[in-house]
Amino acid sequence: MWGWKTADRTIEPSVSFDEAKQIVQQAGFELVVSNPSHAVLKRAGTESGWTQFAPEGENLPLELAIAQSERGLFVQLRYEHFVLFDTGDLDRVADEVAAAFRRAE
Repeated sequence: MWGWKTADRTIEPSVSFDEAKQIVQQAGFELVVSNPSHAVLKRAGTESGWTQFAPEGENLPLELAIAQSERGLFVQLRYEHFVLFDTGDLDRVADEVAAAFRRAE
């Protein structure tokens, strides 16, 4: 996909909203905006706390939005800058974030 591609995930059941913010901050994201049920975080892209990336997307800056809903957490991940193509890295990172947010059953 061209342009401002996003990777969206709904996670249910999930960790709490506050736990989710802590998890991604520990993985290298910086909190930019925080409201009672919505947060925006950014990662510069030079280093990552996530371990499984294809090299092509590893160094790109990312923006992560987390929203609390009645069903769990909604996560939207996107490249911070316009990109011409995505090699699947964005979806892989979104899957890793979703896995980290799933409540252990």
